[in-house]
Amino acid sequence: MTETNNSPKIDSVGARLRMWRHSNMLRLVDLAELIGVSQGSLSDLENDKSLPSAGTLTGLCIRTDLNIYWLLTGTGPITVKDRNIEIDTSHEAAFMQMMQDKDLRKTVNRLVEVYKRGTSSQKAMLKGFLSGVELDVSG
Repeated sequence: MTETNNSPKIDSVGARLRMWRHSNMLRLVDLAELIGVSQGSLSDLENDKSLPSAGTLTGLCIRTDLNIYWLLTGTGPITVKDRNIEIDTSHEAAFMQMMQDKDLRKTVNRLVEVYKRGTSSQKAMLKGFLSGVELDVSG
């Protein structure tokens, strides 16, 4: 089910997730197992009692064709069929562990907000800063 600007307008993350899950004929328990979260957490998310965690979003992104941007905003295609990149999941556990650090999580959220709402100049500054502080992990 891939739609573009004609995506149904559903007002919440939980309602969008439930609609996508039903359209893919997935039971709650099966999706929870697939993405590595508890059935209760997924139920709370679908009932708008909570927002998706980094782990939930990561699982949905890596293990399904659900467009995370659509899930969070209700805008764009519902699914992403053509992922022209190979996703390396070998670092997933390390990433999830790092995201438990509240300071890092706050910093990542701030970075995303600045990038989403920033001007072209601010985005270029962020990219330049990151290029300047990148660590050489190759050796």
